[in-house]
Amino acid sequence: MSASERSSDHPPGFLPLGDLTASPSAATWRLLIPSDTRTVLAAARQSKEPQEETPGFSIEEPPAAAPVAVPAPPRRNRRGHVQIFRPETLTLAAENLQGADRHQQRYAQPLLAQAGIDDGYRALPRVRSTLKRLETTQDLFGNLREPIQKLKIDLTLMSAMRTKDFRVRPILLTGQPGVGKTHFALKLAEILGVPMRKWSAGSAQAGFQLTGGDSAWRDARPGMIFEVLARGDSATPVLVLDEVDKLGESGRYPVTPVLLDLLESGTARAFEDTFLRIAFDASRIIYVLTANDLAAVPAPLLSRLEVFDIPAPDPEQRLRLVLAEVRRLQQATGKRIELDASAADALPVFTEKVVPII
Repeated sequence: MSASERSSDHPPGFLPLGDLTASPSAATWRLLIPSDTRTVLAAARQSKEPQEETPGFSIEEPPAAAPVAVPAPPRRNRRGHVQIFRPETLTLAAENLQGADRHQQRYAQPLLAQAGIDDGYRALPRVRSTLKRLETTQDLFGNLREPIQKLKIDLTLMSAMRTKDFRVRPILLTGQPGVGKTHFALKLAEILGVPMRKWSAGSAQAGFQLTGGDSAWRDARPGMIFEVLARGDSATPVLVLDEVDKLGESGRYPVTPVLLDLLESGTARAFEDTFLRIAFDASRIIYVLTANDLAAVPAPLLSRLEVFDIPAPDPEQRLRLVLAEVRRLQQATGKRIELDASAADALPVFTEKVVPII
């Protein structure tokens, strides 16, 4: 019996509870409840009743997707490379830079990006090919046979050691102006295939040129040591410290303590740039120092250097140097340069008297 069939004996707005209970009876048909309440109860009961399945059709849950194994990125071959900059320290430097002047940020941010290339790793020289080039260089720099031989021994020993232990002992070339000290240092960078920076100690103002200036100064910048390693792809750039016998000292920012830290491998491994306020590994830079007067070189520096006194080149070597320079100019300009035979014979004597070999 439906609720509507029994609607004649109850007031408007009410309906019997009827069969909406678990045990319908005559009493439930006599019990009147508000029609709105009965509608809600009827809807709730209908939603609980099992739905008839459509024949021949069923809905199945799609199978769970199998976990996909993400292959690890291929590990780069780091053989012959060492880490100079650690990514976390470069991140710290970038954070430190947020408080700097916008001109300082504009200069330093690209440097930090360059330092982070290849996760801060830099290459070591290829020893075998370098040794071959040094062998041929001995003929050109006859008066520098001793330092060349020393470099060959260092490189040979380094080739038998672990990559992280690679280091060439700093050298000091002394002698009169014009014997080829600086020219050899520049040639060495070419032989090694690495960047080269020249720093004239005689005109140096203070140690912050190497370490970087305090960022509180408007014109402060990262130091030369950070720059030469960040901009290049080599862990062993050649840094020529020219005329260290003319080294000037600033009262507040002396140069000698900075050089001592750089020339000592233990402290150079954690060399700090004052501007960026981070440490990095500068222990593999190849240092070539030059001086005209050995007695004027600070004694603490001498204790960290291997010293070679360079004699003046003989006329035959000067001729070879002149001809080598002519070939270099031809390659650089793409033009043919002819040297008169009589002029070539006279040049060695002339250059010895007038034009020093720089």
